Amino acid sequence: MPVILDGDNPRGKSSAVPSPLVLTGRGRSHLLTLLALTPSENHEVWNSLPGNYWHAGVLKAKVGGSVLAVHQTSRNNFGRIPLLVTKPCGNGKVLFMGTDSAWRWRRGVEDVYHYRFWGQVVRWMAHRRHMSHETGIRLFHSPEAPVQYSQVFLHATVMDAAGFPMVDGTVKAVIYSPGGSSQEIAFAPETGEWGVFTAGFTPEEGGVHRVVVTCPEAGREIESQVPVTALTRERVGRPARADVLREICALTGGEYRSTDALAALVEQVSVLPARRPHEDRLRLWCHPLWAGLIVAVLGIHWVWRKLLGLL
Repeated sequence: MPVILDGDNPRGKSSAVPSPLVLTGRGRSHLLTLLALTPSENHEVWNSLPGNYWHAGVLKAKVGGSVLAVHQTSRNNFGRIPLLVTKPCGNGKVLFMGTDSAWRWRRGVEDVYHYRFWGQVVRWMAHRRHMSHETGIRLFHSPEAPVQYSQVFLHATVMDAAGFPMVDGTVKAVIYSPGGSSQEIAFAPETGEWGVFTAGFTPEEGGVHRVVVTCPEAGREIESQVPVTALTRERVGRPARADVLREICALTGGEYRSTDALAALVEQVSVLPARRPHEDRLRLWCHPLWAGLIVAVLGIHWVWRKLLGLL
C-alpha cells in the first residue's frame, strides 16, 4: 500500500456535497492523469470533472510514493487527504485510488475521460514489461521522461543461468551519450527484492542515451535507449535591444539608464517620496443613477398595480 490508512476511520468519510480531485504539481503532467494535451488544460479538465461523495480514510502517503491528486477540502494534521497515489514495488507499480466515483466522470461526455483514464492506468502500469527486455534480464528507468542535469535511475531485473532471481552478481552498465562520450556505472542490489538491481546517473546532454547492461555471472546482456529532454536556456552574449528598452520606458513613464549609471539610479530611486494611496469615492446618495433607480422601481410598482386594477 502506498498510503497509511486511518485505523480510526475504517469506513472512510462521506459528504453531502461532491468534491472533485485536485491534481498536485506532479499530477498535472503525469502520464497517468494526463487527460488533455498540456498541463494547464489538464488542470482545467480535472477541475470540471464531477466530484465524489465518499473517500477512503487515509492519514498520509508513505515515503517513496508519488501523490498525484488530493481531496479538495478534506485534510488532517499531515495536509490534504491523498486519494491518488502511486509507488514502485519490485518490478511493478502500485496504484491507490481512495474514491469509488470515477464512473461519475461519464456525465455529459460518456466515456471521454472515464475510458481514457482507466486505459492509461492499464498502459502505464504495464508498459515497464515492454520497455526493454531480453531472455533472463529486463531493464527500465525512472523517471519516465528524464530531463537534462536531473538524476536518472536504472532498474534491472536479472535471472541467473538456471532462471532464478540473481542474488549475488555483478551488474554493470555502460552509458553512451549523444556526443560520443561514455561512462560505466555499477548496479547495487535493491534491499528486500531478489534479482532487482538499481543504479543512477546524471545526463549532461540532451538526446537519446544508449545503455548497455551486462551481468557476466549469468551471461546476460541487454541494450536500451533512454531519451533525455534537453533544457532550453537563454543564449549568453547576445546584445540587449536598447531601442526596445527605451521605448518601453517612454510608454510607461520610466527612465532608461546603462549599467554604468546603476549607482546613480539606485540613489535616485531611494530619495523618491513614498507614493500615497489613491482613493476614488462615489457618493451613492447624491448620484443621479441612484435617484433614477428609485424612480424606476416606483414606476414599475405603479404600472403593476394599475394592470391588476388596484388603486
